[in-house]
Amino acid sequence: MDYIEIQAVDVEGSQMPSEAFALIMSEKEGNREMTVVIGLHEARTLVLLINKIQTRRPGTHELFKNFMKQIGCLLTKVIIYHYDEGVFYAHLLLQKGTTKFELDARTSDAVAIALLMEAPIFIKKDIFNKFAVEPRKEEEKIENFSPDFDLQPEELELYIENKLHEMPEDELKRLLQGAIDSEDFELASKIHEEINARSSNKKNQ
Repeated sequence: MDYIEIQAVDVEGSQMPSEAFALIMSEKEGNREMTVVIGLHEARTLVLLINKIQTRRPGTHELFKNFMKQIGCLLTKVIIYHYDEGVFYAHLLLQKGTTKFELDARTSDAVAIALLMEAPIFIKKDIFNKFAVEPRKEEEKIENFSPDFDLQPEELELYIENKLHEMPEDELKRLLQGAIDSEDFELASKIHEEINARSSNKKNQ
């Protein structure tokens, strides 16, 4: 078989700049794991989905799921089929009646939708073998994205706000542009408020 089934198991902090996080994917039949670098917005979404935390309002992925359900379209699987210069490429394999088709998607979005629609995730065997490692010991793991996976949505939002408060201003500005580019206007608003608050504090000093 050219593909290996994997599953999303965790989101951790990354040794890269503070706006980067690591999605931990493990093989379904085995114990090796690999990481996919994701941004803050993607990390927040995947923490909620992995831990089955319900949000008050549907996000983009929930909207996609509900739309697919309304038109009778089934997500049969997600395939991570290519890797190039630090980027993993994924397809959503969909079926409506007897018609089958593929949609290109960012890997983080594809994994999120697969979690929501309870679809299996596969990766090309040669890609997985290239990046797979044996599970690390507990003391070797980097800090989890969320310190407590029993956090309610409001508490998780507070945790994210605290992370933004700790970031240097130049990182905040880069993250703001990334949030705008990905149309995460809720996160962009929080970042904008943090930047404005810092500017006001400087004027008052």
